[in-house]
Amino acid sequence: MASSVETPDFAKNIKFLGHTLQGDRADGMQLMVHKGYAYVSHMFSNGFTVIDVRDPRKPIPGKYYPAAPGTWNIHMQVGDDMLLVISAANLFAAIPNEADYYGQSFGEIFMKRPKDYEAGMRVYDLKDPANPREIGFMEVDGVGLHRIWYTGGRWAYASALLTGFTDYMFITIDMQDPAKPKLVGKWWIPGQNIAAGEKPSWDPLKWRYGHHHSVISGDTAYGAWRDGSLVILDVKDRANPELIVHKQWSPPFEGGTHSPLPIPNRNLLLVGDEGTMDDCQDGIKRIWVFD
Repeated sequence: MASSVETPDFAKNIKFLGHTLQGDRADGMQLMVHKGYAYVSHMFSNGFTVIDVRDPRKPIPGKYYPAAPGTWNIHMQVGDDMLLVISAANLFAAIPNEADYYGQSFGEIFMKRPKDYEAGMRVYDLKDPANPREIGFMEVDGVGLHRIWYTGGRWAYASALLTGFTDYMFITIDMQDPAKPKLVGKWWIPGQNIAAGEKPSWDPLKWRYGHHHSVISGDTAYGAWRDGSLVILDVKDRANPELIVHKQWSPPFEGGTHSPLPIPNRNLLLVGDEGTMDDCQDGIKRIWVFD
């Protein structure tokens, strides 16, 4: 008898091939595939798992890499035979009410808490893809990193919540020496840097002006900033990102801008807002199309 996994509620042009319980860690957040191996980050089991998917009909769980205490490793990227993995405070454990996680900034809250977690980015060598080998770690002062964009080469890009800021900002990371990655560039929406005396023009107890992640095309970073909507940056000088445009649509529309997708060969940019509650309790979320 077919399992519910094999008979989804809805599928179009997708065929079921295989299934794995991921070593009894059934939750997954982000998945990257490299040379026949999948790397699955866990939001609730923490850490990440390596899965042999060379035969997609028979995926085989391999090594599990646990997160440090109080930490999650929910996002990762693969490039140049390397795996980059974020480290940050386990925010769902620290902020058990999910509505509070999405509905307000929490940088000030963490400035008053003891640091009982790991914050930064780990670098793994994937020359043996079944056995990632840690070769570097970039520590940051603050809550940690959230999402990374890396496709190989010298530069990586991420969202980071650093001490003194209300929420996540955009950062650039120099990967010239993968054993010693360096944070070299920062950009934030004016009002986020409360340590420097900036004051938000929004209510941080109601709105999350925080960088979720950017997708990089050439020298341009297309960034989703949750309730701060869309920010496009010129990153030609990686150490000094500069604002090209900030498009704000929340309010009047609902916030939660989550996913940018530039399509350069069609001169299009798609941007998705994220729904986080059942039955549209957090409002109707939209996909925006820009020329």
